[in-house]
Amino acid sequence: MAVATRSKRPLEAAKTETVKRLKTEVGLGDGDSITELKQEGNTGVKSLERKHIKVEVEDESSETSPNVFRTVTGEDLKLVGLDARVPLNWHEIYNEIVYMRSKFMAPVDTMGCERMPETITPNVTRDKPKVYRFQLLISLMLSSQTKDEVNFEAMVNLQTIFLKKGYENGLCLEAILDSAESDIDNYIQKVGFHRRKAGFIKNSCDILNDQFNGDIPKTIEDIVSLPGVGPKMGYLLLQKGWNINDGIGVDVHLHRLAQMWGWVSKSDKPENTRNELEKWLPKSLWADINPLLVGFGQSVCAPRSNNCDICTLAKKGLCKSSNKKLLKQPIDDKRKAKLKSQRSDMSGLIDLF
Repeated sequence: MAVATRSKRPLEAAKTETVKRLKTEVGLGDGDSITELKQEGNTGVKSLERKHIKVEVEDESSETSPNVFRTVTGEDLKLVGLDARVPLNWHEIYNEIVYMRSKFMAPVDTMGCERMPETITPNVTRDKPKVYRFQLLISLMLSSQTKDEVNFEAMVNLQTIFLKKGYENGLCLEAILDSAESDIDNYIQKVGFHRRKAGFIKNSCDILNDQFNGDIPKTIEDIVSLPGVGPKMGYLLLQKGWNINDGIGVDVHLHRLAQMWGWVSKSDKPENTRNELEKWLPKSLWADINPLLVGFGQSVCAPRSNNCDICTLAKKGLCKSSNKKLLKQPIDDKRKAKLKSQRSDMSGLIDLF
């Protein structure tokens, strides 16, 4: 889902920090206008373009600015060195995806678990981090076997109901503790396995209240001890809730794509993918790789919807699984309309070819 206007939330703050860092790398001042410098032919701006950020960072304050994910740098490659476990050309694939993701907004970018609390409760990350962590936990618990859009609807429903009931923060620990499990189930009935999840949520909140002073614990061992919470949820909670980068949260898209590109061995267990990735992927990329590839997997490389004709990995021969037949077909008006109407508006990728 593309978002026309947004307040300056964590996503935008992250973009601003990325642009600032990239400016420093190429010798631009913090106050330099990329638009003006580009018009003057500044070499630093050309260097930024080579880093796959391109024209999209021209207006850092724009509320419609695209995603800006960190690219793999030479320093990252030095860290992995010549380790035999490191897949050939992994960094080329990664950086191409960073470039493509700068062209569109995927559902995960506004309705993904780590972004959702800020979407339903603006500024909660800054003003009420404990509430943010709790809402992040609930969004993660609801997300299993459920699309972001459906999960988002359930979270909005919970927030709306609890605000109407008089809870200042809406969806919060106190609200769940005061609710019957059957009521929670009714509020989240559109998500997958809602009955089981209602029980998990109710039991987990009792544990948080009794054992962790009503807050999210700070270790993966304590987090995964909560009913219905696995390692993927746990590592994301630590990264986003506590800024603790102890592991990679492996979503089904990351699991699928990492196997498809040969980054990890074939397995039906996401934990195997996590363990293999953590052996060679630079730790500085652990927090980004999940939302980066989830958005790519939701949109460009969806399981049942090939879009190889607008994928630079396919065009450059970096993906051996690309649909060669689709690559040869022209992008006509009908195809353009379809690209606009999928889960993400991917029409911006057409201009890459």
